[in-house]
Amino acid sequence: IGCNGLLLDQKESRVGFRRVQLTMHPGAWEYPDEFPKSRSNPPVTLEINGRQIFCKGSNWVNPEIFPGNITDETYRPLLRMAKEANMNILRSWGGGIINKDSFFDICDEEGIMVWQEFPLSCNNYVGTPEYLKILDQESRSIIKRLRSHACVVIWCGGNELFNAWSGMTDQSLALRLLNRNCFDLDPSRPFIMTSPLMGMKHGYYRFRYPDGRDVFQVMPTVSATAYTEFGCPGPADAEYLKKFIPPDELFPPCPGTSWEEHHAFNAWQSPDWLGLDIIEHYFGTTDSLELLVERGQWLQSEGYKCIFEEARRQKPVCSMALNWCYNEPWPTAANNSIISWRTRPKPAYYAVKAALRPVLASARIPKFSWAGGELFTPELWILNDLPDCVPAGKVKAFLQIGTEEILLIEWEYPMLESNTNMPGPVVRYCLPHKETDRIKLVLKVDGRPEMNSEYTLLYRPKEGKENENQVRRLNF
Repeated sequence: IGCNGLLLDQKESRVGFRRVQLTMHPGAWEYPDEFPKSRSNPPVTLEINGRQIFCKGSNWVNPEIFPGNITDETYRPLLRMAKEANMNILRSWGGGIINKDSFFDICDEEGIMVWQEFPLSCNNYVGTPEYLKILDQESRSIIKRLRSHACVVIWCGGNELFNAWSGMTDQSLALRLLNRNCFDLDPSRPFIMTSPLMGMKHGYYRFRYPDGRDVFQVMPTVSATAYTEFGCPGPADAEYLKKFIPPDELFPPCPGTSWEEHHAFNAWQSPDWLGLDIIEHYFGTTDSLELLVERGQWLQSEGYKCIFEEARRQKPVCSMALNWCYNEPWPTAANNSIISWRTRPKPAYYAVKAALRPVLASARIPKFSWAGGELFTPELWILNDLPDCVPAGKVKAFLQIGTEEILLIEWEYPMLESNTNMPGPVVRYCLPHKETDRIKLVLKVDGRPEMNSEYTLLYRPKEGKENENQVRRLNF
């Protein structure tokens, strides 16, 4: 207001109050427990207003190739879908842009936390005076612009800076500068140098590992304080593919065609995001686009469900699960995203949504592919991220195979404390020989249908069983 009483300028903004810090998980100070001692893993368990939070979310990438095209209406549906998928955090990784103000406004509104990285990724940013001057100017501008947003809970120096392909360390001048600026301008908000840090993990990014194991077999054997990148690729919908793949190139997918231009082949280090080798390993050859898409999306959906739920089972040592990636900036034929450009969810989106429910019945399943005659041995769990206790109840596990639904086991579980998980019994059931390509494990909670879960697995009749039955019939 000027001296004459007239309003000269005004600014309106919203403000949110919360206390955020990164803490050690229970038992972290005791690890490693032998001499000679080294330091414990860095703290990565997020605590908001005194309550530890299991971070469930994804890696956010640019929603458009050209940032000038991004508007409030670009962000809003994608962020609303993230909230509806039970996500509570998005990692805005260092290879992307610093999003526009409306991104953070909407995250404030929706209660979605943001892990914000500075624009450093996968390189050695040598601290020359010229570069440090620019980085100092840009980072200070970023911090001042975003520090008023309650949604921003972590500052991070950048993506994969401590890996062999980057070669940076916590002594690199660029990272020391960023740490100093965050302390000077926003001291109450946590800062970490990069992701991953010791104890955290990035990868793997395919359903089947090079050693032949699938994600069901690998995930229970590893341990991390946070899984801040992992992927499981899948193709876009067939009708969507037909919009940008020419009819004469649609099937079969081949390198050197529009499939490659839209990243199904020879993108990143993987021979193909479409995963033809993996699809053929499990299903054999495919004779139509629709069947190929159905199989690829099946693997992506069950793969992501497995990884997210296993990460939650590893709580409290593990405190984060963020897949790579959430969205994409243009139409891709196949990749790790769970939403195709612009806001077209893949089946994996709904699988992730189910895996991230606050409380659910869950199963640790030893592998994806099963055969008649094998002993089926899933382990039952109740997963609870709620700040409230979960009353005692009963889980019934069923196996759907062909037209049959077989009751495998009933488990009466006791009350769960807040923010805790509970392991249950291991099912032991010899799979029958049926002419079907899949089985489904279904978990039903009495009176709590919102906790029900299901898992669709590959099934093959035992090799030689048909011939064996024929021989028996002939002998008879």
